[in-house]
Amino acid sequence: MSFATIADTSVLVGDGFALRNVRPAPGGIALKGEYQLVRLRRGLVVHSSDAVDLHDMTTVVEQRPGLTIHLFLSGCIEATIGGKSLHLGRIPGSPVRGVVTARAQPDEFQRHARKGDHIRKVNVTLSTDWLHEGAFGSSEDSQAVRRFAESHLARFEWTASPGLVSLAEQMLHPPPYSASMRNLYLESRALDIVAEAFSALTQNSAAERHATLRPFDLRRLRTLEEYLDAHLCDLPPLQEIARTGGVSVSTLRRLFHAAHGTGVFEYVRRRGLERARFALEREGSSVSEAAYIAGYTSPANFATAFKRQFGVKPTEVRRH
Repeated sequence: MSFATIADTSVLVGDGFALRNVRPAPGGIALKGEYQLVRLRRGLVVHSSDAVDLHDMTTVVEQRPGLTIHLFLSGCIEATIGGKSLHLGRIPGSPVRGVVTARAQPDEFQRHARKGDHIRKVNVTLSTDWLHEGAFGSSEDSQAVRRFAESHLARFEWTASPGLVSLAEQMLHPPPYSASMRNLYLESRALDIVAEAFSALTQNSAAERHATLRPFDLRRLRTLEEYLDAHLCDLPPLQEIARTGGVSVSTLRRLFHAAHGTGVFEYVRRRGLERARFALEREGSSVSEAAYIAGYTSPANFATAFKRQFGVKPTEVRRH
């Protein structure tokens, strides 16, 4: 058991946070229990707490642009961001819900703590730099995450898996490692939390896009996608592609914009690059071979397109 002072619980400087003001009740001790605030690397911060508030207290923080993943195992907090209510917590007996909140610009976060509240939570905060530099998932997944991050005060919720709840418990009470080993332990679990949150977010985004299409249109879209995947390197004219799915060229364009948010040729380009990345990572292909798989005759042009798509060079992916 440990005690945290007002200053201890307010050191949210670094990636994602900047302390502005704390208004506590008299007394220097703010929390009783276990808490951590760790900057794991540039743009990745973990804040966890299994502690009881010892005072009524209001904390005011300026949160910088980025995403925060909230996992409340027990307890609830009263908070606002940008003057908007932010309900976070878990009702006893209910499933653990993960919550992702987005900040496209700096905004003021206020938390009103009440004496006796016992909060068990893990927060993982990602800066906008981390999001732009990270190479996660397919291009569609990356774009879905970034679109969400650019929607100020956007919120997404999902039911946390049992594995995710276990990760949060491990982060609340890590083994007694040295500081460097503890950070590695926390980072591995933080990234697993990010992976589940992004997977849930992108699946929801895809479901919303596909929900705009009728079942008949979805069947035609699947036929067209299978045809394009088989002809990535020798793409026929749009008219021939449309005939394959029994649609007009205008309908073809409408289906791909509704399902993928992009045109046919952009879809083909992305699919080619995704196949090339798989060949580099899993099959040990050379960069020249990967360029051919993606439909590029020039390895240099392929490397440029690959870096633009995934944020890393083909040689870096292959070494990894």
